[in-house]
Amino acid sequence: MKTVLACIAIAAIGCGPSKRGDDTSPTTHIEIEPADATVTIVNGAAVVEDYTATLVTASGDRSDVTASTTFTVADSTYGSWTGPALTVTGGAAGPTQIVASSGANMGMTSLTVMVQGFRNDGAVPANAADLFGAATENAAIAPTLAYPANGVTIPPNLGELDVHWQGASDDLFEVEMHNQYVDLKIYKAGSGPVYTDYLASEWYALASTHSELTLTVAGLVTANPAQKGTSAPQTVEVTNEDIAGGMYYWTNEPTQGIMRYDMSTPDVPPASFFTNPAQPTSCVGCHGLSRDGTKIALTLDSGDGRGTIFDVASYNVMVPYATNPQYWNFATFTPDASELVTVFEGQMSLRSTNGGAVVAAIPSSAGMLATHPEMSPDGTRLANVETTADSEDFQVEDGSIVTRTFDQATNTFGAVTTLVPNASGASNYYPSWSPDGQWIAFTRTTGNSYADPSAEVWVVKADGSLPPIQLALADTTTGSLENSWARWAPFPQSFGSNDEPLFYLTFSSIRPFGVRPLSTSVYGTDPQLWMAPFYPDRAIAGTDPSGPAFRVPFQDLATGNHIAQWTDAVVIARKADGSPLTQAEAVANAKANAKR
Repeated sequence: MKTVLACIAIAAIGCGPSKRGDDTSPTTHIEIEPADATVTIVNGAAVVEDYTATLVTASGDRSDVTASTTFTVADSTYGSWTGPALTVTGGAAGPTQIVASSGANMGMTSLTVMVQGFRNDGAVPANAADLFGAATENAAIAPTLAYPANGVTIPPNLGELDVHWQGASDDLFEVEMHNQYVDLKIYKAGSGPVYTDYLASEWYALASTHSELTLTVAGLVTANPAQKGTSAPQTVEVTNEDIAGGMYYWTNEPTQGIMRYDMSTPDVPPASFFTNPAQPTSCVGCHGLSRDGTKIALTLDSGDGRGTIFDVASYNVMVPYATNPQYWNFATFTPDASELVTVFEGQMSLRSTNGGAVVAAIPSSAGMLATHPEMSPDGTRLANVETTADSEDFQVEDGSIVTRTFDQATNTFGAVTTLVPNASGASNYYPSWSPDGQWIAFTRTTGNSYADPSAEVWVVKADGSLPPIQLALADTTTGSLENSWARWAPFPQSFGSNDEPLFYLTFSSIRPFGVRPLSTSVYGTDPQLWMAPFYPDRAIAGTDPSGPAFRVPFQDLATGNHIAQWTDAVVIARKADGSPLTQAEAVANAKANAKR
């Protein structure tokens, strides 16, 4: 089938008036050959597909316009062009669109890329694939998948994806993930609990189909390879879009600091935000980021310490801390980053970002103390925790989630509304607004706010129209996991053919990471950052609105990580005109320069 795109601009092409759906008159268009091609990439061996373009006029005249035609592919990860020749690399799989344009005329056709491949992780027998192909099934020797969880939903640009398994006496394994467009296998030798991982490029090829994937692990004994056992199949789901935004997270073990990572550049590893000599010499904690990523608020000297703000691009100190210091424990910026709300000893204040001067005191309910302030994405509402417990801002008890309006034009706040009241065995902390301002995620515990073993992730409708809902699938019910400090990724996503809305949440947890051990310290198991989807339509329908969580893969397993704060992008410098330069822009510029 030759698919054409005609009458894009009636004036330019001269197609004449439309007949509202029953217009079958011929139009000038471009036909592309080959039409609706399918290519198969095996083990990364590129295939070159040569295209031609034919201009077909309304009167039926035909002429070859290949030399004057620009060809593009909808997703550049499918391959690269040299004139009309597309080198298909297997970086992405499944159907895509080829577009040809010459002057005002255009045409398009489909291309389907099938990707197959295998990789050896470490030393394995040269005939590993043949051994598994010839073996018969024996369920008694089948391994059990330990990670990821069945039904997990992951964005295409996650990066590496671990696969863990255990419970088999085998010593050679075949890991396979596949759907109708892609089939990638990894061979791994080992015994007992074993793991491997799909590399970032492999995961992107698998996920680029945006279709359900099936994951299995088969095992056999190389000394007696006639039989193999294959795990029960698990599904791995994929969102329709890449995840975007920058994540800043606090590491506290073995050394303390702030790391940052840009989701849009998964080939760039996380890096420390501070580089000498910008790194303060005192303990840095309780950080908050402006939504645009240009400013970061910090507390020095640990809890109850000096507060400061850095310009992210230049590391310039916007609130001095060496002389005439100011003090706070948590901070949240207004959307324009010109002001921020801070809290110290139970009292919230509205401050100017430039210098930190107090603009207004923010009263709490009678007899209550405040902590954990969080500004809504549109800057019209403030959420925070209120408590009667006279304790540190960073470790409180008996918390209720409250909200109030905020008018930045007059710097005034409305009356307090209790959204989630404290109850026996159900205290509430760390509110976080969803990107659309419709939901608030929070931590619920049976005890205090700081790294409580009972901590769970809950959400509530920001207008109070629905009761609080636990994210049960994300929390899991195994052990004391310290599922705390939930924060939303900044941009919405969708899932499935019906484009079901979803948002991602990150939170810290000490839950087991498959078969790989976590680091420990004098405080016990060090936390790692996990991510899970939230489906608002499911919450409204009264079902569990979460999915199984997965570990954020770029973290160092030897560190303890928590308080993931999100920004629209990671800002790394300023351009000549003073505007922020993001890491994604810098990487794109470097790639463009390398091609020149």
